[in-house]
Amino acid sequence: MADLKSQLVLIEGVMKNSAKLPDKGAGLVRRLAEIKSQIFEISKDIEMTRATPSKGIKKTIQQTFDQSRRSAESSRDASANSSAGQRGEYISWDAIKKTADDLQPRHTGKQGMATFENQKLLTMDRLATLHKSIETCPTEDTLADPPKLLKIELMAHQRHALAWMLWRETQKPRGGILADDMGLGKTLSMISLVLKSAELDPDGELLERASESENEDDENLNPNGGWKGKGRKDYYAGGTLIVCPASLMRQWEGEITNRVKQNSLSVCVHHGTQRETKPRHLAKYDIVITTYNIVSRESKVTGRGGDGVYGVNWERIILDEAHVIRNHKSNMSESCCGLKGRYRWLLTGTPIQNKEMDVYALMKFLRCTPFNDLVHWKRWIDNKTAGGAMRLNTIMKSIMLRRTKKELQERGALANLPSKTIEVIEVQLEKDEMNVYQKVLMYSKHLFAQFLHQRAEKEHAINYGFGGSRPTFSQRGGQNYAFDKVHQKLKSMHNEDGKEVKQHQILVLLLRLRQICCHPGLIYQMLSDDDQGNLGLADGDDTNIETEVDLLGQLNRLKLNDVIAEHETNLANGGDGKGEISLNLSDKFDRPEEMAKAASKVLLKSNPIFRIDRASSKIERTMQLLEEKIFSTDDKAIVVSQWTSMLEILGSHLSARNVPHVSLTGKVPVKLRNDIVVAFNKPSGKSKIMLLSLTAGGVGLNLVGANHLFLLDPHWNPQLEAQAQDRIYRVGQTKHVFIWKFMCGETVEQKIHALQQHKLGIADGVLTGTVNKGSKLTMDDLKSLFGL
Repeated sequence: MADLKSQLVLIEGVMKNSAKLPDKGAGLVRRLAEIKSQIFEISKDIEMTRATPSKGIKKTIQQTFDQSRRSAESSRDASANSSAGQRGEYISWDAIKKTADDLQPRHTGKQGMATFENQKLLTMDRLATLHKSIETCPTEDTLADPPKLLKIELMAHQRHALAWMLWRETQKPRGGILADDMGLGKTLSMISLVLKSAELDPDGELLERASESENEDDENLNPNGGWKGKGRKDYYAGGTLIVCPASLMRQWEGEITNRVKQNSLSVCVHHGTQRETKPRHLAKYDIVITTYNIVSRESKVTGRGGDGVYGVNWERIILDEAHVIRNHKSNMSESCCGLKGRYRWLLTGTPIQNKEMDVYALMKFLRCTPFNDLVHWKRWIDNKTAGGAMRLNTIMKSIMLRRTKKELQERGALANLPSKTIEVIEVQLEKDEMNVYQKVLMYSKHLFAQFLHQRAEKEHAINYGFGGSRPTFSQRGGQNYAFDKVHQKLKSMHNEDGKEVKQHQILVLLLRLRQICCHPGLIYQMLSDDDQGNLGLADGDDTNIETEVDLLGQLNRLKLNDVIAEHETNLANGGDGKGEISLNLSDKFDRPEEMAKAASKVLLKSNPIFRIDRASSKIERTMQLLEEKIFSTDDKAIVVSQWTSMLEILGSHLSARNVPHVSLTGKVPVKLRNDIVVAFNKPSGKSKIMLLSLTAGGVGLNLVGANHLFLLDPHWNPQLEAQAQDRIYRVGQTKHVFIWKFMCGETVEQKIHALQQHKLGIADGVLTGTVNKGSKLTMDDLKSLFGL
């Protein structure tokens, strides 16, 4: 609270000169409104704790605990299952309550202790409420009657989801996370909620009474600061707002058109330059469908003020593929949190992408107080303790419904899907490709060793102070001595001047190693004419160690703008650096001049290995498998890569063989994407192969027309691959599904696979309540990737 108030004072001071800012202060206005909203919510929660003496609150919590325990002991299994159909053991309130003492106040003064006690009571009070709500959660056999205006029958698991969502809209926070496995019909379940809630309250009387009874809702908040005066109507009461990736807009519209009786719902697709921006017009529709980019754009233009989607107080807000807001600092995430609405829903099959912190952005959108405050979240939830994990598990069990296909099939709640086979196809790089790979790997090892050396020096300076008499860490030996030996060897080989190596340079080189595994031509751009001149290749023999330095400098200057953003891959500050390091360099490279000569024969623009029209080892193996599994059968295939340039190379080889195919990447206009998907899914469709970028394949596409998925390259984030797989393995699939995962032997791709399993463990742990370590790349991870 104090931090928020300090920010408020600071921003209000800066606002005096806002006219001089490029955006005229629009960004400050947005932040000001958000801070005031947070202060208001926290103030109300604190007032609730102050309204009752501490002893009374403790007694209330104890009574809640006793009631919860008695009920839980008699129906533990039912409660655990009914909470959300989630995996994991039931956590008793007694166990949760004991964790309240695992944190100690940072400040032991009178005010510090009082603040800590208030936070503690507020946290436990809310957890008690959430834990107790599990008792009233619909059990698995509770099935809601389907809406009368729906044209098709709902499956049993969808009827249970409907019952659960209707229940959640009576709880706090009003809404939750529908995290069913991909392909289980979350879209139809949510459309059913819109229809059913209107059916149960045709005149909106329940909604109106609820709005009047709770004065902390969005409609009381003035986005420009302060609070609205009595009787003012700054916002128009609207229907349901659906925010989704651009590629899913038409899918939502199509589902409503095909599944709901005609003229039952009015729908507006809010997209494009000619879209309707007047709130009073948008508020007239039952459902408005828009994109995350439009929400972000209108947030910037209006400062979350009164135009577009920000001028409507929505009855319900639905974020589809909600994991895209996982970075709580992003404008997209903040913009979505700034939308005004009573019921707030998140749809995602992968609520955890990389780390536990992903959940915080979801709590922030749901307004799940007090856990939507970052300081509170880090102190009481994401604090790497067993107690924090228990508290997180309690929150998730109460507000999230998650069922997997396997789980539903085992319970008989879902008709068995066809079987699925996952096979790893190991590819061996040919000799020339491996030479390129090893050369870049050599530079990467050098840079990483230098990075570790610099890091160890900094740690040593901190531990020993900066006096001139202190020994170097190499003189005193210890855990970093091996790094120092390698650094000195490489430094002498390369005649380096010890320039500081940045973390992003390490990641860039990792990126290039992965690209070489797909096709060396993907790194062609880094071999410019200037580099050829610097290498002294005009007369072939005039090479020296300086050429290596020049090429290394070029490698260091590589950019990431031609590939999918790697922001989710981070370096941790951990790692102990123990043990010997082997560079695995051939003896013939012990002399700098010989290593330079070897480089001159490999990293040349004229080297045919970099030609795009040449089939790399992975391209050749892909074409062979397509020939075997697709060309001569009635099956169809989706070929996925994280690099559109790799898809373009494969596409050129398909075209050379007159193989019909279609592409679906970020370059395809949004208005054309749905037609491409529909045409491809038709059995009579001409194209049997779709080239799909990994990011495009991770958002809600239904591609059951294909039953083969080719994953050409592993990604750091295994959830993206899981999402791509579920484009074809979902309800509606009638054929046996094959997942082909390509992996180059003796390369970094094999090591990425191990990291993927670690990240999948992180996600599973949050959903089941187990305690996990952090998911960032550690120093040990990087050592493994570089083979050090």
